Amino acid sequence: MHSQKERLSYDRLIARAQFYQEKSLESEKKLVFAEEQIERLELELQEATAQNGVEKERELHEKTAEIVDLQAKIQQLEASVPTGAVVDYKQRIADYEELLKTVQDEINEKEAKLDISLQKIKALEKKLMLQGKNDPITHKVDENNEEIFTKKDYGCLCYFDHSIILKEDQSGIIRGSFIIENTGLIVLENPSICLRFQPSDANVIKGKIYSNELHEVNSDNLENFQWMFVDNDWAKEANERGEIWLCPIRLMRLEPGEKILLQDFQIPFKKEVIGNLLVEAFVFFNKQNYKIKAANHIAINF
Repeated sequence: MHSQKERLSYDRLIARAQFYQEKSLESEKKLVFAEEQIERLELELQEATAQNGVEKERELHEKTAEIVDLQAKIQQLEASVPTGAVVDYKQRIADYEELLKTVQDEINEKEAKLDISLQKIKALEKKLMLQGKNDPITHKVDENNEEIFTKKDYGCLCYFDHSIILKEDQSGIIRGSFIIENTGLIVLENPSICLRFQPSDANVIKGKIYSNELHEVNSDNLENFQWMFVDNDWAKEANERGEIWLCPIRLMRLEPGEKILLQDFQIPFKKEVIGNLLVEAFVFFNKQNYKIKAANHIAINF
């Protein structure tokens, strides 16, 4: 029994030894194969490196030859062109650059002027739009006709609130406001004011009133004013009669019970120039065909 066990152990040892020998042999074969592959790859790498070196050297040689050829051509061109001509070309280039700079400056200046003109045009268009198509006055005040047109439910009260500052030399200034109050039941729109001066040479009024002649045309200026002088051919004819016409710059609605003012006007005068002075006022609501005469007037008698 004991002898059989020993035999089995011996057989197992022999089998294991054979197994490990086979594994070792197989590993040695793989190692030899790997070493052969490494050797082959190293050889291929050396051959490729040598070939690349030859190609790079040939390419470098070709580039060097091209550079030498170009340098020779440059020398030939420099020899064929006189020295003065080269200097002349450089001067011409400098002159052209200076001319281009001058032209560019002129273009920039003209563009700036064009921008200013466009801004003025836009401001004028806005002013015309705000003034409205129905606002231009087409009726003149008849000095012999003081009739007041009235309609049912229409009512308006307008008057001067003023003071007179008189100096020792009989000159002075009239300061005040002109008030327009809607006393009716209907909304009144876009009142136009006519100030009639007697004598006609005294028709001068100053204050916060927009004028194309005195103010630069732009949107910022228009926002700062409520009233403007009517400026057209008919208004110029009226001015010769001693009348000054004013209209609102933008749409103006006067609700029942509301007031609007022509504030802080100044009317200068001199006795030696005009003598006595009379200022009357009329208000026209052109769209509604309604007009009213001021409840009072300004009179200075020396």
